[in-house]
Amino acid sequence: MISGERPPITALIFDMDGLLVDSEPFAEAAMRSFLERYGHELTDDVSVRLLGRRVPEAIQIVADHYGLVDDKNELVTLYNEIRLAAIRGNLRPLPGAAEIIAFGREHGLRLALATSNTREHVDLSLTEAALANLFDAEATGEEVERGKPEPDIFLLAARRLGAEPENCVVLEDSAAGVAAAKAAGMRAIWIPQARSEGLQKALSPDVTVPDLLQAIRWLRGQGVGVATPVG
Repeated sequence: MISGERPPITALIFDMDGLLVDSEPFAEAAMRSFLERYGHELTDDVSVRLLGRRVPEAIQIVADHYGLVDDKNELVTLYNEIRLAAIRGNLRPLPGAAEIIAFGREHGLRLALATSNTREHVDLSLTEAALANLFDAEATGEEVERGKPEPDIFLLAARRLGAEPENCVVLEDSAAGVAAAKAAGMRAIWIPQARSEGLQKALSPDVTVPDLLQAIRWLRGQGVGVATPVG
């Protein structure tokens, strides 16, 4: 590697919700329904704080904000039940999801899924979106001690791929996910949702693009899929 060049990209690590599958509207609807049971209304400022979080951490944020005093485990179980019911039969892959996975596979990259969600949620989501069995490794929220914005889940995914952090590119839609990727020493492609675009100044992704197809263009610009001249 020439001095000053960045390490080659050998692996892609994908978030799932809001990036590969269109699950965020259903998760938000489930949270609204959950809070209505306690006489509260989900506000935009709280909703943004939940993006990219594991369910126990999201529920803690909600409980603290709204003063919910029920047992936390019971709150987590109830919300999970509402959310799974909301997504079942409704999920679709987001534009470019199948294309970027195929692009990575075609060019010899190792592919991992690293999501804050539970295994049950992951299995249902990937199956419904026709994205199951496409990754070399998967890491879920219950497998790490700390959730995003801590780097644990991305470091776990990299270990399972046998990849060094500096050779990994993370694709994320949430601010917490971008922060976790950078804390892990990885490059980050941010594809923000409309409600999180205003967080740009607080983040330091390597690039911000509007969709996964534009992410493919950026990866090509970094040398992925570009043949090295001989001689």
